[in-house]
Amino acid sequence: MLRERAAEAFGRALQILSTGQNRDLSTAPAAVEQARARLSEPMRVALVGRVSSGKSTLANALLGGELVATGVAELTYNVNWLRYADEPRLVVHFTDGRAPQQRSLADLEAVTVRREENREFLSAIDYIVVDHPNPRLRAFDLIDTPGLDSHYGTDSANTLRFLGRRGDDVRAASVDQAGRADALVLVLARGMARGDEALLADFRGSAAFGGAGPVTTIGALTKVELYWPDHSDPLRAGRRIAERLMAEAGAGRLLYELCPVASLVGAAAATLTDADTADLLDLAALPPELLSARLARGHHFTSRDYPDLPLPAPRRAAIFGRLGGYGINLACRLLREGVPDPASLRENLAEHSGLNAFRTLLVDHFGNRADLVKLQHAADRCRQTLRQLMDTAPPGAYDLLLKALGPIEQLVLDEHALAELAVLRDHYAGRLTLDASTTRELLCLTGERGADPFARLGLAPGVPLEVARDHCLERLGHWRTAAGSPAWSGAERRAAEVLSRSYERFAHHLNQALDALDRLH
Repeated sequence: MLRERAAEAFGRALQILSTGQNRDLSTAPAAVEQARARLSEPMRVALVGRVSSGKSTLANALLGGELVATGVAELTYNVNWLRYADEPRLVVHFTDGRAPQQRSLADLEAVTVRREENREFLSAIDYIVVDHPNPRLRAFDLIDTPGLDSHYGTDSANTLRFLGRRGDDVRAASVDQAGRADALVLVLARGMARGDEALLADFRGSAAFGGAGPVTTIGALTKVELYWPDHSDPLRAGRRIAERLMAEAGAGRLLYELCPVASLVGAAAATLTDADTADLLDLAALPPELLSARLARGHHFTSRDYPDLPLPAPRRAAIFGRLGGYGINLACRLLREGVPDPASLRENLAEHSGLNAFRTLLVDHFGNRADLVKLQHAADRCRQTLRQLMDTAPPGAYDLLLKALGPIEQLVLDEHALAELAVLRDHYAGRLTLDASTTRELLCLTGERGADPFARLGLAPGVPLEVARDHCLERLGHWRTAAGSPAWSGAERRAAEVLSRSYERFAHHLNQALDALDRLH
């Protein structure tokens, strides 16, 4: 198993380091131990993007609850790190060296919302850990970063002045925490403005995100509910725009997929109450054209005294704040079509918001190779630390560090799946010039189209094992020939060698399975 092999390699490195007495190496064992510990921890997924792109709303939607405060001017621009725990709590970490402070989850507003009496406390916060028994957090930690902007609008600038912070500080905190993640979700709001294109270029060029690419990065096109009422189906409009951005704005080189999400609707779906449903039923009784016209007025819907609407303005404002105009219109349509109960309404809203599709993308793309991605990230950070120490180490310490680095380097060399990841990165970086059919084969074989063995071989599920074995042997011969061709470039030759080895491994396992069947008969 991958985890066991990796733990053994890191363990050997620790044993080697334990034989040295040099104080200059004191950080080396900690780096190796931290890398070993990461293998048994959940995958870390960071949400990154511009301020007000909808990162916190998306976090709440993904987790099906209001675990992160949302808003713009009132927030403190701190990192929120959400982790699974049996008991909910907050742990506040500070920039001034004081010990972390444990608090109740009920104090989330107190450590997030801008208030004059809390100025000194809020200004000293570095990041906040939210421990919660949310079952979705068993699969991954979620890191909600404040923003990668260099410049801020008036409201944001006012908050930063209130806190005595600079925009560069917020950006640095976002980059630092996201750099500790194994995978990234780049959050773009409704489309890509010029500033977002600059953000993409900056994101690709940042040393902190040097390993970012489609293997470890997906995108969320949030707030697509705001396409309504200009578009009757804002999710469909979002899909068209996402496709254009992937093709024309260079996002396809960075993101595996850009998925549209009506994030406000998705966030409200899981927390919709029976009282909310009752109010929506009252609104659903109105003629659809009248309700749509009133909702399209936005602010007027929440504040004016409309005699033809069944709810008073404060209740309209509350439900509008939860769902937005499109969300109310969608919920009322679903109720008219016969959605039977609040639970079914919540599930339908999650489906129609694009949230279910995004959750599936998140789990499938990252979850299928979570251990591998964690190992790559942990090994890279560990090797970087050891090599930095080697730059200034005296001869004896240098030799010890070099020996400790050996088992880790050998692990990376021996893990064939890491070689497949490297081929994928070469593909997405444009270093491979392959035709469409060959590219499709590469993506399937490296697991980018699914982890099932038949999917990886590009075969229909359940084909006879002999057919699968013969297919592997035929493709193995093809890629071995390609690997020896002088017409192929260095990157393409490496890809051919890796894919040859992949088919060889599949053929070996299929032969073993066929032999086992023969013995049974």
